[in-house]
Parts: sequence; C-alpha cells; structure tokens
Amino acid sequence: MSLSRLASDGGTDHDALSDVTHLELQTGKLMTDPSATVEQPSEALPHVDRGMSIGIALVITVVSALLMAVSSYYVVKGTLSAGMTRLMAVISLLSLVAASYGLIELALAVIATTTERRRKAREITERRKGDRARKLTPH
Repeated sequence: MSLSRLASDGGTDHDALSDVTHLELQTGKLMTDPSATVEQPSEALPHVDRGMSIGIALVITVVSALLMAVSSYYVVKGTLSAGMTRLMAVISLLSLVAASYGLIELALAVIATTTERRRKAREITERRKGDRARKLTPH
C-alpha cells in the first residue's frame, strides 16, 4: 500500500477509503477498535511561543502612554506652529495605537504566564507516586 496516495492531492476519497481498509486488513486492527490506539510519545511537548513577556509589554504600554500624554498636552496647549501641532497630533494618535497594542499584549502575557504556572503545577502533581499521588475524583 502506498501512503503517499493518501497524502497526495491526486487520489480520490474512494482511493483513500480503500487504502485505509487495506491497512486495516494488513494489521488486523480496525480503526474503531479500542485496542488500536496510537501510542503517545513520552517526550515533552515542543516549545510553543507564548508571545511577548510581561516586562516588554509593560514597557511598550508605559512609554507609549507617556508619549501620548506629552504630545496631547502640546496639541491642546496650542503654542506650537501649525505643522508641529499636526505632527504632535499624529504622534499622539500613533501612541494611542501603541498603548492599546501594549495593553492587549500585556493581558495575553499575563494569561500565558498563569497558564504556564498551572501546567507546571499539574505536571508535578501527576508525577507524584504513592500516598502523594493525585486522587481521581468520582463523577
């Protein structure tokens, strides 16, 4: 049997079904058979990029908020020339966008950090043996 036909775009659904049936006949295990489970690798899961760190997101938020406040102050004050006032208004708007981005990334970083802590705590709990082992709760 050629598994490449299953993965290729050239085969039809009928070809794929007949290949799976052929594979089931060779191995003797049906796909719906509970004993036909796929063995999970015992390795740790690959590292997933969880985005920006809390510190970097906080720095982006604070710097852009300060820049927005200063440039808004000069726009409202109105003592600058028309060109500089427009430039300060553009800087203020861009800083508002950057502050919003920083706040969103900060929220995501906090969520990712909390999730990572819970995952590590669960791994430690699941490794315990004997009396300290995790107790299954009846449903």
